[in-house]
Amino acid sequence: MKCPYCGIDMEIGVIQSPNEIAWLKGLNRPALGRASFHEGSVVLSKRSFIKGSAVMAYLCRGCQKIIIDCKDRYTDLNCT
Repeated sequence: MKCPYCGIDMEIGVIQSPNEIAWLKGLNRPALGRASFHEGSVVLSKRSFIKGSAVMAYLCRGCQKIIIDCKDRYTDLNCT
């Protein structure tokens, strides 16, 4: 994949966590709780007690940006 910001090739990799991985609206860090409790949230990888959470991502080493395609259902590695 080419970086949409600078045009160089991006590296595919994984972002992982022992908890759910989600995007939450706003810059304030919310209180504890699943993303589904927060309006406008996007769950990128559901928590698995056995595997943790992992989401496929692309890294641009040139401009230091990470891209996650949240429309692709195979991005959440717990679903594959």
